[in-house]
Amino acid sequence: MARVPPGEWVPHVEAYVDVSRPAAQHSASVDALAAMVNKDRLTLFDLVSKMEMYLTTTDHIVRSRGILLLGEILSRISVKWLDVSTITTLSDFFISRLSDWQAIRGALVGCLALLQRKQGVGCIVIADVKRLVESFSQNVPVQSLAAADRKLCFQILSCILDRYPEAVKTMDGEKLYWICEAIDEEKDPECLKLAFHVVEVVMKLFPDPSGLEAQFASEFFEILSKYFPVYFTHGAGDDLNATRDDLSRALMHAFCSTPYFEPFAIPLLLDKLSSSLPLAKLESLKYLDNCIRFYGADRMVRHASAVWLKLKEVIFSLSPEQLLLTSGSPKDAEKNKNQMVSEALNCLKTAITYIDSPDKDLFINLILLDEDIVNKIHSISSAEKSLLSSLEDLAQVHALGSVISILAESSTYFCTRVLQEHLTHLVDILGTSTDYESQCNGSSSAAINYGALYLCVQMLTSCREVALVSYAECSSIKLAKESWWLILEKKLDQLIHLLGSFLTLDSQSEQSMFRQEYVACAVKGLLTLATFPEQCSPLMANAFEDILAMLTSVITSKFENVDLWRLSLKALTSIGSSIVKFNASQKEVIYCRTVVDKIISLLQSYDGSMPLSLRLEASYEVGTVGLNYMLLVARSLEGAVITSISKAKGRMECAEYVAHLFECYSSRVLPWLFTSGGINELALSFAMHLLDEIKDLSMLDRISSQGLLDSLMTGMKLLVGVCTEEQQTLIVQKAYSMVSSVLPLPPKSTTQCLLAVDELVPSHSVQETALIGMLSSVIVGLRLQTPVPDMIVMINLLTVFLLNGKLPAAYGLASIFNKHLHNPEFSHENQLDKILDNILERCFSTVLATSYLKISHSSVDTSNDANFLYMSSGNIPSKIDILSGLAWIGKGLLMRGDEKMKDISMFLLKCLCSGETLASSPAREEESRGSDSSDTSIATSAADAFNVMMSDSEVCLNKKFHARIKPLYKQRFFSTMTPIFLSKIKEATSMTTKLALYRAFGHIISNAPVPAVITEAHQILLVIVESLAKLSVDIQDKDLVYNLLLVLSGMLMDEKGKECILDNIHITISVLTQLVSYPHMMVVRETALQCLVAFSTFPHSKVFPMRLKVLQAAIKALDDKKRAVRQEAVRCRQTWQSFA
Repeated sequence: MARVPPGEWVPHVEAYVDVSRPAAQHSASVDALAAMVNKDRLTLFDLVSKMEMYLTTTDHIVRSRGILLLGEILSRISVKWLDVSTITTLSDFFISRLSDWQAIRGALVGCLALLQRKQGVGCIVIADVKRLVESFSQNVPVQSLAAADRKLCFQILSCILDRYPEAVKTMDGEKLYWICEAIDEEKDPECLKLAFHVVEVVMKLFPDPSGLEAQFASEFFEILSKYFPVYFTHGAGDDLNATRDDLSRALMHAFCSTPYFEPFAIPLLLDKLSSSLPLAKLESLKYLDNCIRFYGADRMVRHASAVWLKLKEVIFSLSPEQLLLTSGSPKDAEKNKNQMVSEALNCLKTAITYIDSPDKDLFINLILLDEDIVNKIHSISSAEKSLLSSLEDLAQVHALGSVISILAESSTYFCTRVLQEHLTHLVDILGTSTDYESQCNGSSSAAINYGALYLCVQMLTSCREVALVSYAECSSIKLAKESWWLILEKKLDQLIHLLGSFLTLDSQSEQSMFRQEYVACAVKGLLTLATFPEQCSPLMANAFEDILAMLTSVITSKFENVDLWRLSLKALTSIGSSIVKFNASQKEVIYCRTVVDKIISLLQSYDGSMPLSLRLEASYEVGTVGLNYMLLVARSLEGAVITSISKAKGRMECAEYVAHLFECYSSRVLPWLFTSGGINELALSFAMHLLDEIKDLSMLDRISSQGLLDSLMTGMKLLVGVCTEEQQTLIVQKAYSMVSSVLPLPPKSTTQCLLAVDELVPSHSVQETALIGMLSSVIVGLRLQTPVPDMIVMINLLTVFLLNGKLPAAYGLASIFNKHLHNPEFSHENQLDKILDNILERCFSTVLATSYLKISHSSVDTSNDANFLYMSSGNIPSKIDILSGLAWIGKGLLMRGDEKMKDISMFLLKCLCSGETLASSPAREEESRGSDSSDTSIATSAADAFNVMMSDSEVCLNKKFHARIKPLYKQRFFSTMTPIFLSKIKEATSMTTKLALYRAFGHIISNAPVPAVITEAHQILLVIVESLAKLSVDIQDKDLVYNLLLVLSGMLMDEKGKECILDNIHITISVLTQLVSYPHMMVVRETALQCLVAFSTFPHSKVFPMRLKVLQAAIKALDDKKRAVRQEAVRCRQTWQSFA
């Protein structure tokens, strides 16, 4: 490539060296020069040769700029290959410049660029790295430099230590001392993060006990200790690449970098656990946990007693009052307490696991023989009445149980020791208190020893954890003379009986809060026993079945106690999941017999006393255990639906029952099966059975009269949608066969064009409408390549019912034209397009055909249209539903990018402007007055049609139902319709017409992508503002007002949007102040206030004139009924009061 002459690149050098030039020009010059070097249009040799004057001049400002330029260029050509000679020359130069304190910045940038180069493109050699380290330590006083230069220094040190450790392994004490000096007293967060990393790596490079690491451990730790705990005072808006968590993590890694820090770190951390500051306690616990893991048992064993005492203090002695003094609020205090206790328990678990010694009883004796622990357990054992007189008592019991549980689950030996010491006695105490409870007949004053119950359950949990860990050693554990398994087995029957008895407690007593704790604990105990691995379980088969029977009994007969009911259901689900996880075949048989069969049988009848919602919830939750279980639930629901439909006989309660069954099936069971697989055959079977059931007209009449049709249609769509193409073919053929057997369809030879409305289906009975609705639902769920029989006949049928205002038919037509469903009847797409033209023509003429409204349309000729004659006869179908049907067809065309969408859009526009047409005809002025209501309804429906076309739908035309969706279709429609609507709004003279246009365009704007709207903000902002002002009067437009307000708030967050709003700021703020008092929707008032707050970023001179008006609106909003609005009003008032 041709070289660039000096005249083209030297000006870039001169521009960079000139300190009077702006920073942007300096950056552009560096980028331009680096690009030339990278593309070989400029060599480094030529560059350095021409820059010699700038690199060696005695003018320190010019020299520093020249060296910095060379360093910046070198950092930007990091992937360009450089030969050894060039690298060596550059290394010599930048290393020598480290002694030039006036040009130190450029030297640091150059050294860092050389160190960061990779092997394949030419990098600095080890000998030069050693020379760099030598010069660096002798000539660079790090703490005397600015923060940016200090950051470069730490980056250089970090890079050397990470990438060239062999260059520093021979480092002497003098250089280590220099590193200490470089780090000491550092305060910049980004520099500190790097400095902590430097300490971490340095200490790891010298593992020799007699080496420098041991000698300098005290000095390094003294420096590190000054920063513990890390307090971060920088604001959230500061542009920093280091957070408090980053710094704390880096410091913790430095603490754990060498075991030689142990004599200094552990006493410091234990001391900080006595701090009154929650942050210091939390940080100490996290650091202590990591240090115990790293320092090892040999060093930590001497601290075992001190660690336990400090952790015990945190776990048991932390009162909410202490925390409240430093946390600010009771909520913060509770959060801090929970965090501290959790961290302390984690740390205790780590200590028990890692602090090992020849005396394996060291740590367990520290805990079990601790005077406080002994006293707490003794107080539980000797209590004649419930320990739970306060929440503090509950917290103390939970803390004790957590300590015992952590200790017991640490190993098989520890578990055995804990159970030997306490389980037998606690179970006996629990039995005594339960007997006393029985004698008191459930009185609220009865004493149940919750402490004994909780500790027993915690020990059970520990046993299960030990069993899971020592799964392969179960045989030896069972055969051992003394083991936790034998101890538990002896007390098992008594324990199961006691835990089961707690399920009968009256939770509605005066102490119901504590009684719920008892019950929850008992359920947890039963769950724990039932989820032991089968090989290690102490439960016999009959005991396991007893536990399942207890919990299932709660589900079937104790549903009044909702808390107990949900706990039991969750327990049964967890037991089932455990069975599946461990492949426990024997347990699975018992589970199916005792739980699954009984709970699923609840679905078979709607005459039970148990609420249907609970029966459905129980069946579904049990089904989630595994695929086979959910298939059983699905088949049970299918059978219940089919049976109930056939036996309904006009009973409305049965109709509600079926509707709920289908809702559960379609919204919960099917989605779960869809994500788990194995759904296709099930869906096909259900769809076929459903079609078999409804083929009788009397059955269809009953379904329609009982309001079941919508549920069945929704379910059919979902069933068809998940099937394969082959399965869908079977379903659609059966549906079509069912329709053809009920309706007298004409021969194929007579259906090559659309027939008149009354020629095909003269009666349009309720049964026929229901039948077409089910056929349409099948079509909606079809895949693109599924063949459809007799397509033209189907389109005829659906069109006829659409022209009679039956909206489900429109869903089917929309799906057909969106997907261009595969059918051999159509040789090419033009044939389907012609049919579409005929359908649109008939829909247009049907809507327009009245005695007072005829709007000329190029594609509408009503003179000979059968539909027009049909409407004139008196049976006038719902034009609103026909318009909605047109909207759905238009949506299908729009989503696939069909040009015929324009015909529907223009027709809807004519409907929107129908008031203008009438107003322009004086001859019909009197007649039009009587038809205002009808015209308004047509215009409103046309406006809503644009919402249908632009919004996402769950009914049809979505990914779930395999619709064709062309990328950016909403954005293209918005861009196409914007100039048309703006023109129509400008031309409109009638307020009714303007409102209709505002509604329609508002739907388009609010559903369009926000970036597309902002692109056209300069054209549509005033329309949005006017729409908000006009539409805020009618409560029916409240959702649209909110959506438009969200679009406006999006503009306020975008720079381009702000520019447009700035030109119309007064009218925008005026409308927003009106919306602050919007009575119909709270979120509108809240969002309007938020938008007003956003104006605080606008120029003061522009917003100040509106200050009084905004403050008046905000003050008025302070009395709003909703708290969220009042909070935003306070923010708004404070913001605008600051505009002085």
